[in-house]
Amino acid sequence: MKHNTNGIAILALGVLLGVLASASADKITKTDGKELTGVRIKWFETRREYQIEAADGSMVPVPEDEVDELDVAKPAGFDQAAQACAAKQYDAAIPVLEDIANRYKRLTWDGKARELLATAYFGKKDFNKAVSAMSELMDNTPKDQITDQQHVVYWTALMGAQKTAILKKCLNDALAGSSKTLAALAYIQRGDMARGEGKRDEALLDYLRAVLVTDEARESHPEALVKAAQLLDELRDPRADDLRKRVMTMYPDSAYARKLAGQM
Repeated sequence: MKHNTNGIAILALGVLLGVLASASADKITKTDGKELTGVRIKWFETRREYQIEAADGSMVPVPEDEVDELDVAKPAGFDQAAQACAAKQYDAAIPVLEDIANRYKRLTWDGKARELLATAYFGKKDFNKAVSAMSELMDNTPKDQITDQQHVVYWTALMGAQKTAILKKCLNDALAGSSKTLAALAYIQRGDMARGEGKRDEALLDYLRAVLVTDEARESHPEALVKAAQLLDELRDPRADDLRKRVMTMYPDSAYARKLAGQM
């Protein structure tokens, strides 16, 4: 308990110092290319609009559908919370991240904070809270603003919480969508789910689909190939070596290739 209290105190001090040192310069880029810069951006849910505050205190409203991109200053305490997560000081990081997620709703940092929140809850083996952290983001953010990584974090939370019905629907939606990169990740996640259920043949097919069906999603291929090779090892299929060689030759700069190189 003393360790957790010390971690929270240190993180609180970092937040305070960040608040004292911060000086924001937020920017909205509109769909017509015009840029609006001010001291802060606010989101108004009921009006479905952003407002950017100028240095003189005046507010300029911008309807949601006219916003192309937001550039919002990093919240005080975010880096310290990320460092606390990396150090497995989850109890210190969680309240700071929850505060950021709530205060920065629809202001970019809510999604990043919720990703870290889910990571913290993964570390505590509390997958239901990880699902809750991500559900707020997934349910209340336009689909084109949700990153592939955020989808994966949400799916991982659902699998850990054994919410398979919801997970299957999410994966089917991703596979039916237009994004090839997201589809590749969905095949890998579905393969992981099948593998966890002992359905090795189904898992193998999905890992291979991630490569063969989604050729455009090259970043996902090394993971899919390595996982397929692992399954072939379990099946005592010598073609596993061919898949590992493919990772080494076709994706030499990937983390998976570097890891394989270290094992050889």
